[in-house]
Amino acid sequence: MKILILGSTGFIGKNLCKELLSSGHNVVVFTSNHAKAQSLFGKNVEITEWIGYTPFMPSSTLQNVSAVINLAGESIGTHRWTKSVKEKIVQSRMKTTQAVVNAIKDNILSPKILVNASAVGFYGPRNDEEVTESSPAGGGFLAEVCKAWESEAYKAESYGTQVVTVRIGVVLGNEGALVRMMIPFQYYIGGPIGTGNQWLSWIHIHDLVKIFKFIIEKGTVSGSVNATAPQPVRMKDFCEILGKVMSRPSWVRVPEFVLKIALGEMADMLFNGQRVLPKKMIDAGFEFRFPTLHKALEEIIQRKKIG
Repeated sequence: MKILILGSTGFIGKNLCKELLSSGHNVVVFTSNHAKAQSLFGKNVEITEWIGYTPFMPSSTLQNVSAVINLAGESIGTHRWTKSVKEKIVQSRMKTTQAVVNAIKDNILSPKILVNASAVGFYGPRNDEEVTESSPAGGGFLAEVCKAWESEAYKAESYGTQVVTVRIGVVLGNEGALVRMMIPFQYYIGGPIGTGNQWLSWIHIHDLVKIFKFIIEKGTVSGSVNATAPQPVRMKDFCEILGKVMSRPSWVRVPEFVLKIALGEMADMLFNGQRVLPKKMIDAGFEFRFPTLHKALEEIIQRKKIG
């Protein structure tokens, strides 16, 4: 299968590309960082330099593309959420998705399926409620971003393309959030954020890329999909398990007011969680290699030691 990936050089994207290549798929990437893509993938993928806001141009590279996976978007956790940063977060997602949909409308692309990234932030703060794909959208900045992002992607259905929006939880691997969360534990000052009672819906990077592959290969899943492990945990339990796996204590609680001062509005996503369940993937027969947090963290940290 010929698969076009946008957002290929990020943490999720590069792992997904490698998984698809190892499964024998033909991978095409559109990227604003040609040199980085070249260093990551070499001659194993077709690389086209592309600025995410510009229209797609007809080319032989886009002929016979069966699936498009759109992961592109400004990171939500890198900078304090100023007005300009929030605008970048929104526009980077909307304009890239618009470019894909317009290319499908204009027959520059004719994929059978568009798999568009989203996030569990779609559901907003939910306290202890168990959330599945049938749960309504919540409130707050991230929920509004996800709703607009998904709505744009679903416009491709009008042109005969199947659309799946993948609502991704906190991705655990050798990059990203986990690496930052491990730092205080390395210095024996690790502990939960806020009350520690908020839910954390997580997923191992291995299972996440397998979900994307499952969706495009099976072709039987449509609509929204929760890409989270089947056993979400509370923040305090996450930190306790992380401490045990790292042989470190989990005892220094980070007060909410400290993060509010440091991060501003961004801190809300750390205090307000969701108890998200991947009902649709389980019903579709997907099997998680890392369904429990302890097993997931053991594998990642052991691999980091070996590496």
